[in-house]
Amino acid sequence: MLLHTDNLPAGYKLISEMNYLLFPNQKLFIISSVQELIFIKKKPSPYKHKENEPGLRIYQTEFPRAAAAWIVDTIENRLWRSAAEGGEPSGKNSVREQVAGETLTLRRVMAVGNDRDKGFILMNSSRPSVSFDEDYQDIQFSDRLLTEGGLLNVLRKL
Repeated sequence: MLLHTDNLPAGYKLISEMNYLLFPNQKLFIISSVQELIFIKKKPSPYKHKENEPGLRIYQTEFPRAAAAWIVDTIENRLWRSAAEGGEPSGKNSVREQVAGETLTLRRVMAVGNDRDKGFILMNSSRPSVSFDEDYQDIQFSDRLLTEGGLLNVLRKL
């Protein structure tokens, strides 16, 4: 079920709202509960019949709340570091692990978003997509969104 950021169910809290720096005119909302971490992207909808909110198309990805610490640790200590610095071995660009009983993958990629920046794809293979007919959920983060956009700092606080 898609969450509405202006009317969240009891127990859910809007943690942060930021520009989704990968694409113009898109916003990223970070929502959490005791158990969950949810990313919601909102973008202008080009089609009236495909609006989730007036004028907007919504994309939601869900993870266990424990994923926040795992994301930060995996990026900073494993994928941004060389093997000599304690990171993943040379040539390994992804980490797939069980986090709070769910299978998560964080993959380093060399081109995300309109600017084709370096970044990551975060995937949850344990939950089907809320927005598409797929048996997984995923979201992209650019290095710029993580650092300049402040997403890493938001995740650190969860």
